[in-house]
Amino acid sequence: MNYTKNTSKLQVLEEQNHTKHKLMNNDIIIKLQQCGFDKEANLVNGCGTRIGFSIQEHMQTKDTRRRLKEANFCKFRFCATCNWRRNLNINKELLQAFEAVEATRSVSYLFLTLTVKNCKTSDLRATVKLMNEAFKRMSKTKAYKNTILGHFKALEIVGDKTPAGEVHPHFHIILIVSSSYFKSPKYIRTEQWASMWQKALRVDYTPIVDVRRIKAKRTKNGKKLTALQSAVFEVAKYSVKHSELTQRNDEEFSQIITQTKGMRFFSTGGILKDMINLQKCDEELIQFQKELEDMWREIYEEIYEWINGDYRLTKIKKE
Repeated sequence: MNYTKNTSKLQVLEEQNHTKHKLMNNDIIIKLQQCGFDKEANLVNGCGTRIGFSIQEHMQTKDTRRRLKEANFCKFRFCATCNWRRNLNINKELLQAFEAVEATRSVSYLFLTLTVKNCKTSDLRATVKLMNEAFKRMSKTKAYKNTILGHFKALEIVGDKTPAGEVHPHFHIILIVSSSYFKSPKYIRTEQWASMWQKALRVDYTPIVDVRRIKAKRTKNGKKLTALQSAVFEVAKYSVKHSELTQRNDEEFSQIITQTKGMRFFSTGGILKDMINLQKCDEELIQFQKELEDMWREIYEEIYEWINGDYRLTKIKKE
C-alpha cells in the first residue's frame, strides 16, 4: 500500500463514540496518577491515540460504510474506551449465541440478579470468591440442573447508592429455560431462588434476589430493543460505572484497582459454555472481518490521530 499524507485541513472524526470514551478517560488517568498507578495511567493515556478505519463501498448501490480496522487499545480493565469495545464484543457474541440456540430449541429467557450484603472495599476480592463458589454450588443442585439450560453471568461491583467505604458486588445473569418453563412443575419462584442462593452462600440472612421474565425496553435515546437485546445490554454493561469509580477517595479507588486485578467479570455455563469465547471478547477489541461480505469492497483506509482533544484525519491509505 502507498501511504499518502492528507494535505487538506485536518478533518475531525464524525463518529463521536471514540472521542467520547477517549475524553472519559481523563478523570481516571488523573486518579491513577494520584494513587501511584503510574504504569496504568500511562497505558490509559496512550490508549486509542491512533485508530484506523476501512472505508468500504457496496459495488451495486455505491453506498459507503466505515469499519474500525486497527487501533492501539490498552486493554486496562477500567479504561472507558476498552470497556466500551469489550462490551460491544460481548453483546455481539451473546446475540449470535442466542440466535444459534433458538435455531434448534424452543426457549425463553430469565433475568436473575443475585446479591449479598455490602462489604468493605478491602474485602471485595474475598467476597467475590465466596459468591463464585456459592453460584457453583447452586448450579449443581437438582432444581437448577433440571431447569436451567445455560447461563451468562456478569459481575457488577458497585450499585447506584453504595455508601462510601463499601462495595456492592452482585451478579446479573441471563438464564436460558425451555419455553414451557412458566407452566412447568419445574418453575422456580422468587422465594425459592432466594432460599437456594442463601443455602449456597451459607449465610444466616436472606439475600435480596430478583428474577423476572425478560421484556423489551427502549434506550435513553428512544431506540426500541427486543427483549433479548434489552437483557444483553443490561447484563454486559460496565462492571463499575466510570463516575462511581473516579468519585471514590484515593484509598478506596486504590483498593478497587488492586482487589480486582486479574478478576473475571463474565462467565458462561450450560449450553452457552462452548458457544462464546470470552477470552477473545476480552483480548480482541477490534472485530474486523478481513473477508468482506459479498458486494462490499474496501476503497481506502483512514488513519485518525488524537490531536488536541479530537480525532483528526492524518493519513489516507490507498492501494
